[in-house]
Amino acid sequence: MRNSSSSNLTARTRKGQFFVLTTLAVVTILFFVGRWVSPSNQPDTSYIVKSDELSTFDNIKEKASVVVKSSEDCNTLNYNAQEYKKFVDNFAKEKNYRIDFAYSISPCSDELGTIVEFTLRIQSDRADAKGTFFVVWP
Repeated sequence: MRNSSSSNLTARTRKGQFFVLTTLAVVTILFFVGRWVSPSNQPDTSYIVKSDELSTFDNIKEKASVVVKSSEDCNTLNYNAQEYKKFVDNFAKEKNYRIDFAYSISPCSDELGTIVEFTLRIQSDRADAKGTFFVVWP
């Protein structure tokens, strides 16, 4: 009788070993298949680099509006616009962009408001963006 119980125990042990090895093999295969498939699931972030010029265009436009609206009087408006143009020109040199940035200020009038016209164009190997926009002061 001992032989039959020890053979049952050996059969159970082998079944247990088979189960553990099979589970380990399946987990290992799933791990390597997951790593093999994983790179295709990575998001493509190259659009960020491609749209750098476009976001720069929008930032220059937005900050030009802030420069105009934060000016206290006509003299400050003219000075701030000149300084902002210098800043944009220096920024273009640092980034190796070709930025054409110009502005014109209508005659100053505190009662009627003053219109500042900005013309902006950014050119690079990847993008070409241009536009004209107006900001009213005060």
